[in-house]
Amino acid sequence: MSVANMLWQTQAVLHKKNNPVVPAGLLLIACSLVVYRHMTYTDGSDQNIDALKTFLAMILVQMMPLVILEMKIMSCVDPVGLFCKFAVPVTMLHAVFLSMRFCIYDSHDSSYLRFTAAGLAGAILTMYKGFHWSPRDIFHHKSVWYLTFLSLLGACVVSSLDWALNMGGSFGKEWFVEVMQESNNYLEILAFVPAVWMVCREDKNAGRLQVEELDTKRTSTAFFLFLVGFYLSEDLINAFEAYPFSHLAAAGHIVHFLLLLDFACYILAHIYNPQKLMGELRKWLPVDLSYEV
Repeated sequence: MSVANMLWQTQAVLHKKNNPVVPAGLLLIACSLVVYRHMTYTDGSDQNIDALKTFLAMILVQMMPLVILEMKIMSCVDPVGLFCKFAVPVTMLHAVFLSMRFCIYDSHDSSYLRFTAAGLAGAILTMYKGFHWSPRDIFHHKSVWYLTFLSLLGACVVSSLDWALNMGGSFGKEWFVEVMQESNNYLEILAFVPAVWMVCREDKNAGRLQVEELDTKRTSTAFFLFLVGFYLSEDLINAFEAYPFSHLAAAGHIVHFLLLLDFACYILAHIYNPQKLMGELRKWLPVDLSYEV
């Protein structure tokens, strides 16, 4: 049995008749982790914020756009056409929040910065080689900059209020670091919002995107290679490092990665099995790859 057939049969079992039980189940697990932490936290001090519960709640919120995206993409008219439309803004948003981490580089250890640099290099390479993106196109995707501005504004407001109330109104480098960390967290949560926005606005009567253009085929393939590669390191390595200190934090990373992997497998299974689904999605692969399948 070929890898393509195994991939198809696996997703057929998990998504029989486009059943959303897998993404919904993973979201339920993430929600259960938050509830479990809330019920078992025994600090007893109202002034002490439970950082682990906050982290698990952020994982849960980060998963929601991806769950919505997967459930919507199962029934959309032109799935691959939408991939190509939202691939650029989603990848750009990843590049933006990865770049922001270097603004507060002294708050991170060297290994974290190395993985961040690798992810940023992957995002830039994906946009340059996969999307044929050029620097002059940087302002063409307004949704990316709107979300970046809103995340910075929200972080400034929240951090300023907290700093003024708890630190006596003294603003400085520590305040700047907190703003950048908060805005970076907001952008990570919002990373797939442009994709959800495009899928929800899809015109049911619109025709399919033409598949003959090599740029379109390259975009679809490069996008998923970047996503899987980035979150493979971002989630699994962080889960491995967090496991000795907190099993719940490691579980949160793994659940998030499994959701993204489920989404990627669902898409790739259809790309590699053109006879099994509408649209003959294998046509979207580059010519040199399509002959190898």
